[in-house]
Amino acid sequence: MSHILVTGGAGGLGRELTPRLQKAGHTVRVMSRRPRPDNLSSDLEWAQADLETGAGLGSAVSGVEMIIHAATSPVKRTRQIDVAGARRLLEAARTAGVAHFIHVSIVGIERIPFPYYEAKAAGEAVVRAGGVPYTILRATQFHSLLDGFFQPLRNLPISLAFTDFKYQPIDTGEVADRLRQLVDEKPSGLLPDLGGPEVLTVGEMLPVWFAAQGRRCKLIRFPLPGGFAHAFRNGYNTCPDHHDGKITWAEWANRKSSSLTQ
Repeated sequence: MSHILVTGGAGGLGRELTPRLQKAGHTVRVMSRRPRPDNLSSDLEWAQADLETGAGLGSAVSGVEMIIHAATSPVKRTRQIDVAGARRLLEAARTAGVAHFIHVSIVGIERIPFPYYEAKAAGEAVVRAGGVPYTILRATQFHSLLDGFFQPLRNLPISLAFTDFKYQPIDTGEVADRLRQLVDEKPSGLLPDLGGPEVLTVGEMLPVWFAAQGRRCKLIRFPLPGGFAHAFRNGYNTCPDHHDGKITWAEWANRKSSSLTQ
């Protein structure tokens, strides 16, 4: 069994991944900028470290055989964390003799003109040049991410939306399952894309999302110009040849709605 560092371990993907790794018998160390929570299980290691400044990274990687790099910052200081931070982490990993660096990325980033995706592509380049054996796993958008996008529309009778944007949503837990499998595999470079079971437009997703909450909403298409919109209308963020996930958008939306009413 391996000693594994999970960056971003306190985030949505990390919270799904950590118990899966522990169940498989691995020793897990979570890395976060925050101090160790008081209620954290004693069998889970914690490393407080900062990708942006490099503080604590040496201690965080000390003694681990593998790193699953799931930390990211899509909203602010993205390049400092997703690019420069990845470089700092890899330098520390190389010094510590880490044997496998597993990097979580996003489908289609090189085809979509969006600053966050451009930073993710640059981060992948850093991993490839980092001097540590690596695997890069690209996944499509998580159900939970799209749910977050839709929340501002929840109580509106009429919603303007980019109804022709395409997504291939995948369950966070299913991505965590694939990452757990990669722990037992050799470094493999860039893997085939990991996608959800169906490609849907926002115009198809929103009625399902509202119905799961017992609501209805009239949608009005909001046309958006530019290369970013062109990319999402054409599904550059999807991988139609890779339907790896099993949980559909409707299943996820209904499951979440049921959990909130219990």
